Amino acid sequence: MTVRRSPQAPFAPDMALEASPTCPGHRIGGPNGRGSAVVFSSPHSGRIYPNAFLETVGTDLLDLRRIEDAYLDLLLTDVEARVAPVICGLIGRSVIDLNRDEDDMDPAMFSDPRTEWSASSSIRVQAGLGCLPRIARSGEPIYRRLLLRTEAEDRISRIHRPYHQALEDLLERARTEFGEAWLIDCHSMPSRTPDGGRAPDVVIGDLFGRSCGHGLAAHIETLFRSRGYTTARNVPYAGGYATARHGRPELGRHAVQIELRRGLYLDEEGVEPHEGLNILRRDLTAIAELIVSYAEDRLSPAPRGKRKRPFRKPERPRQGRKRP
Repeated sequence: MTVRRSPQAPFAPDMALEASPTCPGHRIGGPNGRGSAVVFSSPHSGRIYPNAFLETVGTDLLDLRRIEDAYLDLLLTDVEARVAPVICGLIGRSVIDLNRDEDDMDPAMFSDPRTEWSASSSIRVQAGLGCLPRIARSGEPIYRRLLLRTEAEDRISRIHRPYHQALEDLLERARTEFGEAWLIDCHSMPSRTPDGGRAPDVVIGDLFGRSCGHGLAAHIETLFRSRGYTTARNVPYAGGYATARHGRPELGRHAVQIELRRGLYLDEEGVEPHEGLNILRRDLTAIAELIVSYAEDRLSPAPRGKRKRPFRKPERPRQGRKRP
């Protein structure tokens, strides 16, 4: 497949903004006048790199950008325009990772770490991919110096907490109106697995059934397979912080994480969209519409706290066709 620059990019990917208390860390959009029990999110598609961050960096920007879910927000533009609310992170993932607990920090990165950070035994932190990532895609260290604790606390208070509070508000609004709220947390993944194999087109994670009612994840898998995408469930991505925090079926909140293989729409080395972006955007929009219809078939606007009938088990997913 010939790779070409996408005309859809809204601004240069290496755009840097001076960090300030008014610099937004996320944005929210959605169709006007239409409520939905379903909310879509893209925490890792941000491509803004504050100057204050860039001044501390010891690796090149392209290496930093390779850990983004680059341009995933462009895959959701039609979903946002006519299907359901969408919340997107705006700040680059290497600045702060919105899909990590705020205490998921590597104390060795700081000259004055907080005591509770030392207790973290997270596999992600050990791999260098905590709330403030330590390494870029190449494995090279991101920073030229030790960070101050206040630098982490500033990013958490300005970017991380406001994002999750805004997402919490969207889900609570949906739950209030419909009795339940469904989060579809969207990500992209490398096309090659750590052992060098080819990743499936889509990995659907529900924390092995803990983050959503029985049926939603299986239904989403059916929708992707019916369009020829190969799929996997929970391996190697079962769900992250957002899925665990916001997926609370006992409280009427369900969450599913969707990982899309980057090669479907992106030149991964150059971090440039190719023509596959338009194909995947079309399919993702159609799938989003069917997820919302699936929700509407089970839920309806209702008084606060009213519980709805449970999910119906969908048909067994068909084996997807292999994509090139």
